[in-house]
Amino acid sequence: IRVLLANLYDFDPKDDSVPKARLLEVDRWALAKYADAAERIVKAYDDYDYPAIFQIANQLITVDLSAFYVDVTKDRMYTFGAKSEARRSGQTAMFTIVEGLARLLAPILSVTMDELWRLLPGAREESVHMALFPRDLEQWKDAALIERWAQLAAVRDQVNLQLEEKRKDKTITANLSARVVLEADGETAQLLSEYEGFLPTLFGVSEVIFKPSSPQALKASVERAEGTKCDRCWRYVPAVSAEPERTGLCPRCVEALAEPVSL
Repeated sequence: IRVLLANLYDFDPKDDSVPKARLLEVDRWALAKYADAAERIVKAYDDYDYPAIFQIANQLITVDLSAFYVDVTKDRMYTFGAKSEARRSGQTAMFTIVEGLARLLAPILSVTMDELWRLLPGAREESVHMALFPRDLEQWKDAALIERWAQLAAVRDQVNLQLEEKRKDKTITANLSARVVLEADGETAQLLSEYEGFLPTLFGVSEVIFKPSSPQALKASVERAEGTKCDRCWRYVPAVSAEPERTGLCPRCVEALAEPVSL
C-alpha cells in the first residue's frame, strides 16, 4: 500500500485519470483482480466471515500486487515521462486500488487506513470511516483477462527460476543484465507471440527472443544481454546518446526527459 501511495505523489484523480478504454492491459488486469477480491471481501463482511477477509486481502496484496503488479510496472512508473499516458495509466489503476483498499480494510486497520485516506490525492470524505465500501466494481471485472494473465504469470515463474540460477552462477548480475530466449509451440507460442513486445517488461529483463518451435514444453534459457547499459533505466540497449546532458542515456530515456517539467 505504501508503494502504491508513493507512486501517486504527482497524480490528481480529477485531471490525470485515464479512461478505462485507454488503460494498458496489465493495469486492467490489476483492476480486475482487485474487483474480484473486493467483491468477495464485501460478501465476507456481510457474512461476518472475518478470516476470509484477511485471506483474500493478503492474497491480493502480497501475491497479485506486490510480487507481480508492482514488479512489472516499476520500470514504467519510475523511468517513463511523468505525464506520459502509460505512466498515468498505471497511476489510475494504483489510485483506484489503494483508495478501494482503504475503504475495505478500514474496519480492521482503522487508524492506519484513516491515515492513508488523508494522504490520498483528490477530494473525498473527511474520514475513511464516513465512506462506503466500493460499489463500482462490475466495470473492472474481466474473467477472460485474468485467465490470460494467469498463463503469462506461469511463464514468468518459469523464467524467474532460470534468472535465479544465472544470478547464482554470476552469468548475470541482475535481471536487467539478462537476455531471455524462449521456445514454445501451440497455444503457448500463440500467447507469447501476442505479447512479444511486453515480454521484457514481464520478466524485468533487457531483451527477449521468442522462437516458435516444434511440439515441446516451454523452454527458457538466459544469457547475458548485449549492448550498453543505460545510466538512467539500467536496461542494456544497442546504443546510448553521446549528446551533452544526455550522455549515456537510451533513446527512451532521452524522450522521457524531453517532457517539460512544471515547477
